[in-house]
Amino acid sequence: MSNNYTVDDNSIASNPGNAELNKWVWFCHNKLMVGSLTLFLICSLLATIFIDIMYLFVVVIAIVMNLYYWTNKKEHFLSGDSNGGIVVGIHPTLIAVNTSLTKGYGDFPVVKITKRASLKNVSIGDRVPTVALYTASTNEHLAHWLDFDPIPLSYAINDVRVINLAMQSYPSEQWEQLEKYLLELEKPYKIGLYQVNKEQSGWNEISSDAMSVLDDLEKGNGSIDFKKIVIGVIIFIAILKVFEFFR
Repeated sequence: MSNNYTVDDNSIASNPGNAELNKWVWFCHNKLMVGSLTLFLICSLLATIFIDIMYLFVVVIAIVMNLYYWTNKKEHFLSGDSNGGIVVGIHPTLIAVNTSLTKGYGDFPVVKITKRASLKNVSIGDRVPTVALYTASTNEHLAHWLDFDPIPLSYAINDVRVINLAMQSYPSEQWEQLEKYLLELEKPYKIGLYQVNKEQSGWNEISSDAMSVLDDLEKGNGSIDFKKIVIGVIIFIAILKVFEFFR
């Protein structure tokens, strides 16, 4: 297995995505994010060339952010864990995916429901392949991962053969388990991370403190918010220009 830069090599997916990221396909599903990062890089370059060389440090920030972003997405679909998802809502499109957040000991089943508005031409009940990365806690002694981020495989590639191979990799038991867990959730389905099968799994054994940590994470996925970083840097540049004007 090749070394990853943004993904923990110490954890190996039981069913890795093994999919090569097509940047154009990803862009078609994430125009705002990719557009913001690209525009940030272009504007910082223009500011350095036409305004002041001092903006070179912003160029460096923009380059690092773009490199990290694309490397992370590439590694997500190459090394991430592939699981089957079911469409449980449309307008907007909602995808439900189940997994166990176990780190190797115990069973911590969850269902994650995410909004995938750019996933078109689907109906409720359709099955789609997804690839996920897992979020670790700062508490190394916690027996489970805190969260996972399943993204439809079609966000990364448009190769029907690869998508079909992914679908064939999911055993029938996995689909049956997901359908069973969905019966535990209230309708209409809402975006979130849900613990399931609590009475017969590790969720029934862990401490209330650990449960509260997971509940807190359900309010946010803990990932890097590039949009906030971009906005923050733009505001910083604007402040510099104001000081320069009154200098």
